[in-house]
Amino acid sequence: MSIYDEPNYKLAKSLSIVTGRWPYQTYGQSFILVAIIWTAFTLQANAFQTLAIILHFHDREILLEAMAPYIIDIMFVAKYMNASYSAKLMKICFDKIKMDWTLLHNDEEKRILTHHANIGRLISTGYSAFAAVTTAIFIAEPIIPRIVNEITKSNATYPLRFALPVEYVIFEKENYYWLMFTITNLFAINMIIVIIMCDVVFITCVQHVCGLFAVVGFQIESTPLEKVVKEEAKGKISSDASYKHLVSCIRSHRRALEFADLLEDTFSKSFGVVVALNLPMMSVTAMQIITQSNTVQQILKYLSFAFAQMLHLYFDCFMSQNLTDKSVRIQKCIANVKYYDLSIESQKLLILMTMRSQIPCKVTAAKIMELSIENFGNVKTSGSYFTMLMSM
Repeated sequence: MSIYDEPNYKLAKSLSIVTGRWPYQTYGQSFILVAIIWTAFTLQANAFQTLAIILHFHDREILLEAMAPYIIDIMFVAKYMNASYSAKLMKICFDKIKMDWTLLHNDEEKRILTHHANIGRLISTGYSAFAAVTTAIFIAEPIIPRIVNEITKSNATYPLRFALPVEYVIFEKENYYWLMFTITNLFAINMIIVIIMCDVVFITCVQHVCGLFAVVGFQIESTPLEKVVKEEAKGKISSDASYKHLVSCIRSHRRALEFADLLEDTFSKSFGVVVALNLPMMSVTAMQIITQSNTVQQILKYLSFAFAQMLHLYFDCFMSQNLTDKSVRIQKCIANVKYYDLSIESQKLLILMTMRSQIPCKVTAAKIMELSIENFGNVKTSGSYFTMLMSM
């Protein structure tokens, strides 16, 4: 059985297959799924949504409501195009994950890597569940009054609305409302699934790299402290188990560093777009909360949408911060080794590893801004100032 059939990787695999971005699926299957996703997006964003903007150009409320979905559209394009453009890099990532599991030396190393994979699965599942609930609240908001009206047998009338500002000129809204409502929601779900897939794959890969660094730390702390046996005649080292062990640790450390660099190359561009769009999107949503929250369901819709935006950026920054922390923690593991019981050659290897571990691994937004908890706070604060300026 493949490692990707295990529960820890099944969600990433399933979402990648559905969106046509699984590196091991057939080209034909991938092509069909990608074509369907892009066709649905083109109809929604470039046709029906743009038409609504044109027809209601002088309606400030509709324009404001259309801005956030348009920003989500751009985010979708950035993430999905990056997934397609970096398809070869993604395949290398999945190949490395599969290979790394075969290079573990003992049960303890396997337990450590499994532990981090489990954490990745829990984070991915929680993130996906929250995104699904938020999407359900967002797309169901227009029909909640109608459902309540049916339950209470009230005679009140409500306008026929959609989750997104769209116009279907080929259908009459009164006669085909439920068909149009379903199509609109499918368009929204199409984009959200792609965004979730990209984030789940990122979470899975980052947790794997964190597991690799944890394994390296365990290996370093388990360095054998045997006394060096020297040949009396030649004065050369004949046996140094600690030296051989540390050479193996360096190889493991190098694999983890290479994987971290690969993640930066794979996701950096899309994160640049995400961070750049997050500020205006949070501001627009905040304006909607202030000016357009006339009912309880609208308040719930915009609040959940705003929280989802912040959580999306927070997860990206949190995972990158976790990677940074795990990479520099190698120094602490080296400090725990009783270097004075090692040979001079082994001590030199520890010095090299200490010097390299002082440079943290990180994921950036287009190599401009490091994704970290500190910078997440800065972006959130900037969003608050930007919203205040827009409301003046």
